[in-house]
Amino acid sequence: MRSRTVINPDSLPLLHTKLYPAPVGSRPQLLRTALIERLLAARERRMVLLCSPAGYGKSTLLSQYRQRLLDEGERVAWLSCDETDSEPQRLLRYLIAALRTVEPAFGQRVSSCLAGMGELQVEPLLDALIADLQGLSGTVHLILDDFHRVRHPALREAVNYLRARLPDNLRLIASMRYRSHLLELRPVPDWLFFLQGEDLRFSREESAAYFREVKHLPLNARQLGLLYKRTEGWITGLHLAALSLRRHADPDAYLASLTGTERHIADYLAEDVLNGLSEAMLQFLEQTSVLDELSGELCDALTGRRDGEDMLRRLHTQQLFLIPLDGSGQWFRYHQLFAEFLQGRLAKRGDASLLLHAAARWCDSHGLPERAIRYALRARDFSFASDLLGRHGPRLVAGNEVYEILGLFRNLPAEVIHEYPVFQLFYAWQLAFDQQFAEAEALIEDVSARLMQGRGTMLHFGKLAMLGIAQVLKALVLLYQDKLEACLKIARQWLGMVPDSQPVFRAALSCVQAAAYALLGEYGEADKSIGVARDCLSRTDSEYLQVMASLIESLICKENGEPARGSELLEAARDRVERLYGPSNRVAGPLALAYADLLYEADRHAAVLDELPRATTWRDVGTPVELISRGQLVMTRARFFAGETEQALIQLDEWLAELQGARFERVYALAMACKVHFLLWLRRPNEAGRVFLQLQQHMAGLPEGRYGDAEVALALSEARLALSERRADRAQAALESCLAKQTAVHHGDRRLRLGLLLSVAYWRKGNSEKAGNLFRDTLERAWNNGYRRLFLDDALWLLPFWESWQSAEPERAAAWPEMAERLREQCARLAVDHQNLEENQDISHREREILRFVAAGLSNRDIAQTVHLSEATIKWHLHNLFSKLGVRSRTQAVLKGKSMGLLSEL
Repeated sequence: MRSRTVINPDSLPLLHTKLYPAPVGSRPQLLRTALIERLLAARERRMVLLCSPAGYGKSTLLSQYRQRLLDEGERVAWLSCDETDSEPQRLLRYLIAALRTVEPAFGQRVSSCLAGMGELQVEPLLDALIADLQGLSGTVHLILDDFHRVRHPALREAVNYLRARLPDNLRLIASMRYRSHLLELRPVPDWLFFLQGEDLRFSREESAAYFREVKHLPLNARQLGLLYKRTEGWITGLHLAALSLRRHADPDAYLASLTGTERHIADYLAEDVLNGLSEAMLQFLEQTSVLDELSGELCDALTGRRDGEDMLRRLHTQQLFLIPLDGSGQWFRYHQLFAEFLQGRLAKRGDASLLLHAAARWCDSHGLPERAIRYALRARDFSFASDLLGRHGPRLVAGNEVYEILGLFRNLPAEVIHEYPVFQLFYAWQLAFDQQFAEAEALIEDVSARLMQGRGTMLHFGKLAMLGIAQVLKALVLLYQDKLEACLKIARQWLGMVPDSQPVFRAALSCVQAAAYALLGEYGEADKSIGVARDCLSRTDSEYLQVMASLIESLICKENGEPARGSELLEAARDRVERLYGPSNRVAGPLALAYADLLYEADRHAAVLDELPRATTWRDVGTPVELISRGQLVMTRARFFAGETEQALIQLDEWLAELQGARFERVYALAMACKVHFLLWLRRPNEAGRVFLQLQQHMAGLPEGRYGDAEVALALSEARLALSERRADRAQAALESCLAKQTAVHHGDRRLRLGLLLSVAYWRKGNSEKAGNLFRDTLERAWNNGYRRLFLDDALWLLPFWESWQSAEPERAAAWPEMAERLREQCARLAVDHQNLEENQDISHREREILRFVAAGLSNRDIAQTVHLSEATIKWHLHNLFSKLGVRSRTQAVLKGKSMGLLSEL
């Protein structure tokens, strides 16, 4: 640990500006509050390291942290390092000067040692420095900014020597661009705390605040989301984009074209990141920039070298925008803007096709067909790409690994797509995913006709296999559009033709068939189709189809009145999907849509509202439109019953305005029934009645029995409206008529919903024994199978009955000790006075009608003529009404009626 002759330290000038952070001046900053709190929580650690690529705000964060420490009365020394500090004696002099800003007498020992040494001896100098540090009064925080610029060969040993002997009163804080060897310690020692690029990058919320509060640029949520996706929270990237946005009249156009070749970004990366790298490193970066994922072997296949693994390790150590993709350090990717910048440099040198072709060949030989196809298409090696799709297409479809491939077909010339039938199939799938259904169907018909006539290049794809995929795709396109009968026709026809030796195709067709049956409400047939799918899947390997089968089975469980079992199936499927595809994947979308319904039944509002927004947008290609719509309905209900009543009603109305045409007949009915339910809870019976009439008219125009769940929703709406108007006989008739039709095994959910309100109707009519018998059976079955919202959503009608039943059968009711309180809490959440529910229910339909005429200003004679009763009868009704309301005048009656919700719309 010795070096050359020491220069006299007193002859070296000091730049005092290095002893303080760069002044902010008039430049506003975004305060990194969350990160500062993390640093404060770790202030007792001996060492804190900030390690990230260029432009992630290390210096700014340390400056803000320094100020926070000063505000709290701490002593803080600062040193901004540069390349000249690699001279050890110069570095020591600056360390002394920095610490003298907090303790002027610091450094007598080490200064004497520096002045008296003929040769630089590191250990005696460090010992002297440690002795001076021990003499500091109180705790001192020493911040070394840009410490990566100090590159003396003895630095690593010196840091280890110093770290092992640091006195307890010194807190060492450093920022660096390159990964320190200290970061490789596993497990991380207690004395070390570090933040990396992943920690320092802006969150979405910080990015929005940065543009709003610092840059004062009015970007909407969509524009901010696109910018965040492109920059991945890279702070300098956001700053440079802001500079360009100020000069562009059309932010959308700029953001749509934003790449790493944008002038400001390219200049920054060239000057601050690539400057100083060796020619070999620059060539490696450019050649491998065409890769979406990098490994050492794959890089060697492109570069013709044998040091790919070592180069990646060096890039990762130097924090050159290389992001790990696994925990083992085998696979990486470049930050997308950095990759685009490098690709721009590569394009100036020549064509990248040979590199892409080499990547495709390597991936094909290493069992990575999806990546191989992507590289072959990007290289415009269409023959090889079609060969790959021919060999691996069925497995990719069955494994749901087609998203990146589908997007590439948008840019292929029409003549190329037409040349290869396999291209036509995948392009048709992309069209369907873009909801260009007519174009997709036409293309599928064309490729099917070509295959039947034996035209087109088949390569390794057999004709029957190609035809099978075409028909699965055709059935899916019909399913997307809710053309369920046509979908079933295709599925039935081809299930009869595809041999048992093609279990993947048979399983796929069976799953599509089951989904169509389920959406039609024919859950018995759906169950049979799932049985066929499960049998086929026992003879092949398709995790994706296994997951889709579980999804459909969960829907069947829900209809059978077994939501708890459905939840178990979906939770297992979700665990499998996350294990196979990672935490963020499109397959999770339809699972979340189905799972949300089950979460809602279990009264897990927070989970529902957390799951659904992403699921309704980030969805799998096989997600039917109606499943998305049903998820929207669940989200609206969850918001309403969580207390966001007006917001939920507005959201429901906006959604209803979009539900037009034959594709939405069922879900429109369900949404209208939901609106009736909401309005009754909001004490707006007149409006609820009008919506119910619209629902009746809508259902009258549909074939009877086609949509069983919508017919149940109609009966429940009629019953709720009738019970609110104290017309228990009408509620009973509607519910009994509908319940008599629910005889199948898969009608369990419907029977529970109808039975619950029918119990209330019986009780309202005075038949307590019949009501109690039905209610006991409904309650036990529903509760044991995981239902909770079933009771809470109808608390407006159920609570008075529950309290009566609890008084009559206290021992039975004791099995559910919290039910009454939960029902009251639901009423309170929606601002309904549960103590007046019984009083409200005692007002007859005729009395409500007369009260509305009184509120409208009609006299007794006018009311009598309007309702075709005698004036004496009107007076008698008013006498009874005044008595029930506890009032003495018409004015008091109107006021009391409004307070009870009887006249809320007047």
